[in-house]
Order: sequence, then structure tokens, then C-alpha cells
Amino acid sequence: MIIQNWCDRNCMPVTRIVIAYVKLISLKLQIQGGRIMETKNLFQADLTFKQIRQGNHIYADKTEYIYNILNGKPTLNCCFLSRPRRFGKTLLLDTIGELFQGDRELFKGLWIDKSDYKFESHPVQKFNMATYANLNQKGNLTGMIKADLKMFAKQHKIKFSSNYYSKMLEELLKDLSNKYGAGVVLLVDEYDAPVTRYILNQDIARNNRDDLHDFYSVVKASIQYVRLAFVTGITRFAMTSLDSGPNNFTDISLQPKFGGICGFTEDEMDTVFGDRYEDTLKGLKANKEIAWNAKRQGLKNKILNYYDGYNWLGPDNVLNPYSLLRFFSSHIFEPHWPLSGQPSHLSALVRKDPLAFILPKLESYPAVEARKAELSTLKPVPVLFHSGYLTIDQPVTITEKKNKKIIKKKGYSFKIPNTEVREDFEFNLFLYAFDPLDHFFGTFATELPVALMKNDSRKTALHLHNLLSAIASEQHEPSEKHYHAIVQAAFIASGLEVLSQTSSSYGKSDIAVFHKNVRFVMEVKYCKADNKAKSEKDLDAALDKAVKQIRMKDYGAPFRPAGKKIIGVAIAVRGRDEVAVRFIEL
Repeated sequence: MIIQNWCDRNCMPVTRIVIAYVKLISLKLQIQGGRIMETKNLFQADLTFKQIRQGNHIYADKTEYIYNILNGKPTLNCCFLSRPRRFGKTLLLDTIGELFQGDRELFKGLWIDKSDYKFESHPVQKFNMATYANLNQKGNLTGMIKADLKMFAKQHKIKFSSNYYSKMLEELLKDLSNKYGAGVVLLVDEYDAPVTRYILNQDIARNNRDDLHDFYSVVKASIQYVRLAFVTGITRFAMTSLDSGPNNFTDISLQPKFGGICGFTEDEMDTVFGDRYEDTLKGLKANKEIAWNAKRQGLKNKILNYYDGYNWLGPDNVLNPYSLLRFFSSHIFEPHWPLSGQPSHLSALVRKDPLAFILPKLESYPAVEARKAELSTLKPVPVLFHSGYLTIDQPVTITEKKNKKIIKKKGYSFKIPNTEVREDFEFNLFLYAFDPLDHFFGTFATELPVALMKNDSRKTALHLHNLLSAIASEQHEPSEKHYHAIVQAAFIASGLEVLSQTSSSYGKSDIAVFHKNVRFVMEVKYCKADNKAKSEKDLDAALDKAVKQIRMKDYGAPFRPAGKKIIGVAIAVRGRDEVAVRFIEL
């Protein structure tokens, strides 16, 4: 299904649940008698790498990636990694932290244990900026950082000569390195949280960004005392806006050799869950989630289709680890990852400009622009990509003509990662962006396609009227562009295949909807409700204008070669919720 529409659920991320691989749901498995046995406690929050290893829980070995960061050519000592929520960033940092504690026994049997890596001890300091609260006033972020710095200093019996947090950080790095005779390992998780949490309040976001600038400037200036600084986050809002502060950090997010550093590859899924396939098949059949005669390969194919598809330019796609672990626990194909909560900043941005996120450009997007998300220009594709709702389909070459010269740029085409993301957001797109009444929307999504197929003007108009009436008044905007977005989102949410701005020889149709063997080409017109007495006249005039445009610009032309039935649909909206619809054969 071709969908170019996106949105976000309006809720804050929930408490993280972790197990085995990534800080996720805990599907705890113990090895008993040579078999992998499921323990009674299927859910447990916040397991550390040490708890996973000491408790014989399942773990996908990512230590080769870590080795290549530490001992590769060139050796990296300042790294940044962007990945969506619940993809294992926190567990990755915890694994790195344990590695620098020098306890080789924890890594027994893993890839790095068999390598030439020397398990040397280093002082490790961790910051988790997602835990910082009440950062809506200038100075609050620095106060939270100072509290952490004081705690670290107390643990290592270090005294500060200054009360300014950047100076305190400088002293901590220097004194720790001198005290232990080894470079400090600085781990920063969810570095972007202080910025993205206040994304719609630019003043607060900028204040917090500026405070982060000071933080990374100290790291840069004190690099001689640092063995490794590793920073993770979802977006690159703050990182790309910090000017010279973090410019010595190497962004490994789109380096192919680190493409699988978070998430399960297909091979890792087989290794970790191979012994569970048969039991999972039985559970799925009992839950009527798969055909009664399905075999192991059929199960694998369905899992890959539902949860696989993420790619950060690596040789292999990766599966969403949170959803995969939850799936093997529940034996139910559901959009586990989207339903577990979404980044609050994405929800806020979708509500602010629904049309921009409903219709992003996916076919060819400049690589430079895709890698960043500037705080002052919040472009949908980078935001959606960093958040996990888009993934890279393939690299492309973008050709542009400038001053009579042909310029070629690197770029990417994007796509929906998998069925899990598609299923959730096709239905919930409208809810996320426009907030209609929940009890109404389920009926609407079921009945609208039926009215459309019957070419029932009255019922189609009634469904759209009811939908617009259910939207909160603050979500309405008196413009054709706005109602075009609402109508298009409504068709997508009904499970229909939708294209936007389809070109004919003479222009572009607003919306094209594919359903069964019919192609519907639509034109949406809007008129203000200046006078109640003119309601029907205004709607009829708008419908006449839409019909004329559909015919004159031959919007059905692109779909004739397919040999399908083509129906034109004129939609007129007046005021907030008056709707009229007219069907015409093309």
C-alpha cells in the first residue's frame, strides 16, 4: 500500500521495560537441561547488562560493534548514535560501561571475550537526561547536571573549586583521570530530551540547547582526560544546533558498519528465538493469528513482514526489538512498539502542522537534510525518520539544475518500515492529528469505504460531516489546504490506499483513492460560511467548480492504462462541518 502520511500518538513515553536485548519488555528465558525455558516472570523493568548476563537471560551479542568503535581504524573517542525509542540505546551504553569496569567474566562467551581486547578498568560516568524534570525555566537543566556532578564527585571523593557546572564537569574529568590513571568514559543517554520535550516553546528549547552547548564544549576542551564519550538520542535537534560544541563527535548513526548495532537482524532472531518457533506457532494457531497449517518458514516470513524493515544503510535490515520480544511473549501480531507510547515532540509537531506530516516527500530526499533536524526548521522527514516512522529504502542520486549547471547530490528514498507501523498509523493518523471523539471514529472507518463503493453521495457526505463535527473546534482552520488534509487523512484511516497530488497532463488531483477495482480521483473545495441562507448555493457552486476541474484537467488519465473503473469525486466543505459530495463517471 502506498501511503505518504504520518503522525504521532499524543502521549509521553512510558516507563521502559527491558529484557535480554535492549531496554525493552522482559521476556526472561533461562537455560535448563540444554533447553531454553521460559521463566514465570515475563515482565521486569530495567534489567542492566549485568543482570541479563548473570541471570542467563537471552542476549543478542553486540560486542563486536563496540570493539570496532574502540579499536577500529580510526579509533573513535567521541561518538553520537541516533536511534528510535526502545531500540536498545540504553542497554548499549550500559554494556559499554560494564566493559570499561574490566570484569571479563560478564563477557564470557561473547564475541569480544574471544578477541584481543584488553579488559582495562576506567572510571565511568553516566548521564540519563530523560530523567531530568522541570526543565521549563532557564538554569533548571544546569541545576540537574550539577546535581549529578556532585553525586559523582561524592562517590569518588572529589571536591570542586567552582559551583559553575561547566567548570565542575571539567574538574571532574581531570581529577578522575588523574586519580585512576586512565581516561574517563562519559556516557550520555537521551541527550536530546531537554530540547525535544519543549519543542513547541522555542525559548525554553533554545535555553536548554545552549546549556547543552556548554556541556559538550567542556568535553571537547577536556578530551585529553576522556577515553570515550558516547552520546545517544532520538533526534539530532540539539546536536546539529550546538555549533562548535560537539563538532568533534563522530556520528555513527548512518555508518553502514554500525547499521545493526541496535535491533535484531534476521540471523540474530534465529539464534535467540530459534528454539521458540514451534511453541510460538502453536500459540499463534490457538490465538487464530496464523493459518492452522502454517510451518516454521511461514511463521518467519510473517514475522519479518510485520516487524522487520528498519535500515540505517547497513548490509542487513533489523527488526524492532521491543515488538519482537513482546510478540514471542504474547503470541499475538500487534503494533506493540507504536502502542507502547510515542515521543511527545512528534505528537506536538503533528498537531501544529498536520498537512506537512501527512504528505512528506519520500522519493528523493537530500542526504544532508535527512541526517539533521534543525530546531528552527522542523522538517517532517528527518523528524519521522529519527523517530522510527520512516526508514531508508535506498540511496538515490538527486539531480538539480542551478545556474545552467547540473548538480548531483546524494540522497535517500524513504518508506514505512513494516506492517506494524503501517497498521497502527493508517488507522490512528486522524486521531493523532485532529483528535476526534474516539467512540465515533471506529464506525466511521468501517462505513466510509462502503458508502464510497456504492457512490452514495448522501452517506459519504454525512460520514464526513459527522467526522468534522467530532473534531475539537481548536483543530479547525478555515482553509482549503487544511480540509484537504483532514479528508485525505480520513480516507487513509479507513484502510484505503491513497495517493496525493497525482499528476495528469493538465494538473494534479487533490487525492486518489484505490479500493478494490475502482480508482477514485477527488477534488476538495472549501468556502467560508458567511451567510447561513447561502449554504446550499455555496456548496452547489463549489461542487460545480470541482467537477469542472476534474473533467477539464482530466484527473483520471494516469489511471486509465490499468483498465480499472474510474470515478470522480467532488467534495465541498463549507464553514466548519457542512459537506456535500458528488460522484461522476470518467
